[in-house]
Amino acid sequence: QAILVTRAHVPDKTMNLSMIAGAVFALFGLALLRHAWLGHKLAVASLGWPHVNGRLTELNLWGKRNISGEMRDAEKLVVAYQYEVGAQKYTGSSACLYTLMYPETMDFAEQHAVNSSVKVYYNPQAPGTSVLMPGPRKAKPYSDLILACLCVVTGMVVAILAWFGLIG
Repeated sequence: QAILVTRAHVPDKTMNLSMIAGAVFALFGLALLRHAWLGHKLAVASLGWPHVNGRLTELNLWGKRNISGEMRDAEKLVVAYQYEVGAQKYTGSSACLYTLMYPETMDFAEQHAVNSSVKVYYNPQAPGTSVLMPGPRKAKPYSDLILACLCVVTGMVVAILAWFGLIG
């Protein structure tokens, strides 16, 4: 009497495109996570930075947006300012440590005018690093960290599913 023995399906563990793509996406997510973490730490640290009075030298809105039926520049904001720490003069171009988007851009532009005085917060260890609005984004302080974590997890899930032969 013959007994038929079959091998259980063992997934092919050779690299496939899905596994590579998942691994690359996870690595991209890790780089994004590092950048988001360092940016968040700097933004939180900026809440304790000293400030000096400076002068706003440039304020431009760009990027069209439909506002009340009219296409207006409002999506993005470009600023430049000058300030002094001790006897050293500096210039800065960061309104904040995150990207301002509409309507934040319009709010900032309505509250400030070119050549007006602005409060400049500077890093005491590197006075050339400065912002006009310290801290992380108030409404979504962890959004970049969450997005980066999602990238890492998604990449890992794709790579693992490909490793077990469930996709790809």
